Amino acid sequence: MFEYPAPTLAENLRHAQTSEDVDRAAQEALRCFDALNAKTIEKSAVTLACREGCSLCCWLRVDVFAHEVFLLARYLGSHFSAEEISELMTRLEAHSERVLPLTPFEHATQNVPCPLLREGRCSVYAARPHSCRRHHSLDLAACQFTFDHPTDLETPAAHDRNLFRTLTEAMQQGVEVYAQLGFDPTIYELGTALEEALTDPECWRRWWHGERAFLRASVTPAG
Repeated sequence: MFEYPAPTLAENLRHAQTSEDVDRAAQEALRCFDALNAKTIEKSAVTLACREGCSLCCWLRVDVFAHEVFLLARYLGSHFSAEEISELMTRLEAHSERVLPLTPFEHATQNVPCPLLREGRCSVYAARPHSCRRHHSLDLAACQFTFDHPTDLETPAAHDRNLFRTLTEAMQQGVEVYAQLGFDPTIYELGTALEEALTDPECWRRWWHGERAFLRASVTPAG
């Protein structure tokens, strides 16, 4: 079985001196994560219901870590026009205004579209975080039910158990690498953290020095 290369990630981060170095380490880890995903699907002969253009899962609360948010922020800077950034900032501000008054549980029981969703597709697909890459479904009807009944948190998701477990373990290995190196292990909500990253340059400085990166973003309690 292809394994998530946590030692390589740790080594890359130890030698990182710039934000570009950190991004390269994160991008390599994402490529390995995708390879693990593909290998597990192939070995298990899993058939996913997921298809391009289906965005039902893009209305769920997305948990991310600070290094993933910074990667997204810099991706936007190199792939979005000034007009696209301006339009995104408007969506992010509206998203934060809606989400910040909510508890994580309240947010999880409402359909709140990801501000990075554009015309039914992820606008940052190449740089999307681990939690989005891990998410999958074997049954479109189950996804539609979850979308139509957002307060129902008891109905099991239509995940392949082995695939979900394998990817979750890989995610945790990566998170542990960052935490062991002294980087912020807080679990943030994607949209509110991204808005803060794009408006407050101090976020990166705090993270780089082992402090909590985002001070206003919505936080998901660990465990």
